Amino acid sequence: MIFKYKFCLWLIDTLSIQPLTLSEIQKKWLNASANEDGDPLAERTFNRYRREAESLMYVDIKCDKRDGNLYKIIRPEGFRNDDLQQWLLSAFRVSSLAERVNQREEVMIEPAPPAASLLQDIMNAIDRKHPLRILYKSHYQEEKEIVLLPAFVRLFRQRWYVIGEVRDKEYTMTCALERMKEVELLEEEKVKFSPKFRNILKPEVYFEHCFGIIRQFEPIRICFRAFWPQDAYLKDVPVHSSQIEVNHMEDYTDFEIFVRPTYDLKQELLWHRDKLAVLAPESFRQDMIQVLHATLSGYETGENHAIDE
Repeated sequence: MIFKYKFCLWLIDTLSIQPLTLSEIQKKWLNASANEDGDPLAERTFNRYRREAESLMYVDIKCDKRDGNLYKIIRPEGFRNDDLQQWLLSAFRVSSLAERVNQREEVMIEPAPPAASLLQDIMNAIDRKHPLRILYKSHYQEEKEIVLLPAFVRLFRQRWYVIGEVRDKEYTMTCALERMKEVELLEEEKVKFSPKFRNILKPEVYFEHCFGIIRQFEPIRICFRAFWPQDAYLKDVPVHSSQIEVNHMEDYTDFEIFVRPTYDLKQELLWHRDKLAVLAPESFRQDMIQVLHATLSGYETGENHAIDE
């Protein structure tokens, strides 16, 4: 028996690579790793599960009769959740390899994000609009208890975060799941965001112009120079989604990004070491120089010269 969810993800993944006719889809399915039992795909089953796949991934799968009866994926106008769709497809590809990974040594992966076991309770709280009582210990502050009105979750750099409004405190908070010592769903209460945060506690709004998970400062245009061969790397792996190339020479390329000048952005730029230099604006360039001077002093003296951000 065909496992519906697996087939839906397999179909979206397969048609994302290239459009196919029904007979080509049926042939590929017979040899697919997701088809563990080698079940054939009847046309009636395909049409039923195709509709399920459309609903699951918010796309249309249409047969183009003018182009050789090829089935194609059509994304609705204004579709905004492509990152999540790609993440789900990537997770599906990895899960399809699970049996091989368990038995072979040719695949090396990073550790799974910590505290992912809390995700189900947090998503239940978001779906049912219940607050969460959290005993939280950040790396920089004393342990404290808060009541969080959760809005959404985010995965960034192998860590899960939940973002929401702290009740009765008039500020928002981004909580790393692995820093939560206790989590309790307050089922007798309902989430009611304050007017101040109601419109910004949405992923596309809250993290607009952010590099990572820190939301501070107004966004600015930052120009930086990447020296060869790092410039080639940054063309394939941009620092930020807003990155554009503004100048290219034989030994370097100048890029521009429009982003909030946060601590985690500075960390990212410094990660490229001597292969990247900030050019503008001058105030941000001086901030980076100050960080580099403090880093050098720490190396020379073995003492803490850290700058308060």
